[in-house]
Parts: sequence; C-alpha cells; structure tokens
Amino acid sequence: MVKITNGVNVFEVSNGAYEGIYSRQGYRKVDGSEVSTPEIPLQPKKTEDELFLEGIVEKPLSQWNKDEIKRFADLNDINITGTKNAGEAKDLIKEFLDQSKA
Repeated sequence: MVKITNGVNVFEVSNGAYEGIYSRQGYRKVDGSEVSTPEIPLQPKKTEDELFLEGIVEKPLSQWNKDEIKRFADLNDINITGTKNAGEAKDLIKEFLDQSKA
C-alpha cells in the first residue's frame, strides 16, 4: 500500500492501483512528511448588520416589516423621515435598490 495525493486529498491505495490508474490522473506518492493540508484563507466574520443586509435583500420588499424598513434605511443612509407610511418608505428603498443595481 502507498499513500498518494492530488494536492488536496490523501488516499492509501495499492501500488498497482497507483501505477495503473492514479499516476495517470495526476496523483503522486507521498510519505508522511509531505502530506499537508492546503491553506484555506480565513474569511473575516460578518457583522450582524452585514448578515442582515445580505438576508433582507432576498426577501421581497413587499414583505418587509416596519423594523426591517427602518434598519435597512439606517444602514444605507436612506432618509425616510417625513414619509407618512411604510409604503412611502418602501418606495424610497426601491429607488435606492434600483440605483444600486445599475
């Protein structure tokens, strides 16, 4: 039995299987010292606000409640003061989203 790797995964196979199949697929023999895990860059953890913004845009604007409207507007510096109801605030948010996509 020999240990082989493709740079990502490590397997133990018979020498015949390595010679007949795996060597032609880009695998190479390794000893214990060569085996290493690939470095996966760590992504910074997202803040609660970032997670909210990612999730809320998936939800139809017509289904947003007043708290979601206010929070989205605050996080995106959309001035909704002076709007008479949630519908007017949603119109301002819709304009903002349309401009963001353009």
